Amino acid sequence: MKHHHRNPRARGGRKRQPSRRDPLIGFEAPVTIEQVGARGDGIAHVQAPDGKSVLVYVDCVLPGDEVRVALRQKRGDGYGAEVIEELKRSLAFNPPRCSHFKECGGCALQHMNDDDYRAWKHDKARTAVLRAGIDPEDADNLIADVEISPPASRRRAGFSVHVGAAGVFVGFHGRFSHTVLNVPDCVVLRPELMAFREAFVTFLSSCPPDQARDIKEVFVTHADNGLDVLIHATADPDLDMRQDLAEFADSLNIARLSWKVGDRPDEPVAARHTPTVGFENVDVPIAPGGFLQATREGEQSLVTALKAALADIAPKQVADLFCGVGSFTFALALSGKRRSVTAVESDPRAVELLQYAVGQSGSPIKVVKRDLFRQPLTATELAGFDLVVFDPPRAGALAQCEELAIGGPEWVLAVSCNPATFTRDMRVLRNGGYEIQKIVPVDQFLWSSHLELFAVLRRTKAA
Repeated sequence: MKHHHRNPRARGGRKRQPSRRDPLIGFEAPVTIEQVGARGDGIAHVQAPDGKSVLVYVDCVLPGDEVRVALRQKRGDGYGAEVIEELKRSLAFNPPRCSHFKECGGCALQHMNDDDYRAWKHDKARTAVLRAGIDPEDADNLIADVEISPPASRRRAGFSVHVGAAGVFVGFHGRFSHTVLNVPDCVVLRPELMAFREAFVTFLSSCPPDQARDIKEVFVTHADNGLDVLIHATADPDLDMRQDLAEFADSLNIARLSWKVGDRPDEPVAARHTPTVGFENVDVPIAPGGFLQATREGEQSLVTALKAALADIAPKQVADLFCGVGSFTFALALSGKRRSVTAVESDPRAVELLQYAVGQSGSPIKVVKRDLFRQPLTATELAGFDLVVFDPPRAGALAQCEELAIGGPEWVLAVSCNPATFTRDMRVLRNGGYEIQKIVPVDQFLWSSHLELFAVLRRTKAA
């Protein structure tokens, strides 16, 4: 038998150490809230047992509130904390509109009065503009009033689903929790979405538990001609479930109900008619779970700002980048004087649907499939346009802005749903010779920390 002698110089294997629990998790202390942070939570400092000052982020509070908190999780340079006792509320505290406010993680700022809320959103826009390098006095002159979507106006929602021994839950995750909460009286969603949620709970309660447990999320969009429903599940439905879903869709007059497993393409289970949305009186089909502006009111605010800018610019050749299914494309092409628009999008389904709508309407629009993150329009290609409009995802449009800075047209209209990437992209464009002419803040996610920004930029000097 061959013996394997251990190398005397070899290091012994490291003993696995038990993971250490953060000693501050669960620590309780009274705090006075100092300000509301960028995510809508209160910011305060608490003295830890070792005497050090610890930064804490607290939900559902306002500046001046005195509360007792328990630290629940590490968060960046501080800790997320939960209110366990209200000691003294500030005079600005507003009774929340929703009975689920403290438990549900959906809204952050329902306890703010309307004037303070509007001012906070405006200050969020101002902070983004200042970080882009604009002087404070100029920033105040550039930023318009915040356009805020009303309650019960959001037309898209992703409901989490949990079916277990305790029953059926269709709603949103709780604060500091992965637990799904039922939310029968959400005050930000359209009534049609809430009526669907209630009916879906009843439907799942009548399904075989094994089938119902496969469903993890249901994404609902209120289109112009009915609801579009996309179910995310871990397995395919059996024949009985398909029949039940078809009857359910028919009873609620759902335009289309689709089923999706993992990364596989979604499959229509019940399709009464194709869901559509209207842009400039053109009906455009939408894909299951496809992107739309969150509210019709917010979309109209952005289109109104765009049309006002078009009146001053009077372009003839326009590039509409990250165009989706045409939220701005048809307004660019058809409002006022007709102009030629090149609409660019990477999502193949959005491209196909937009091409269909363009063909049906005879609009002066050319639709191009292109990944603008990896292959932005070059400075040479941009030379053929006198206006560029872009509305990217939250990641922003850095690569495209770098090309615009090199050789973009005189005018750029930028839409951003993320103030942080907006700031970065504006800095790139300003370094390339553009100056911001106007900012319109648009709030489509009422009582949340999200904010959309519409910017008008003009090249005032060479890069």
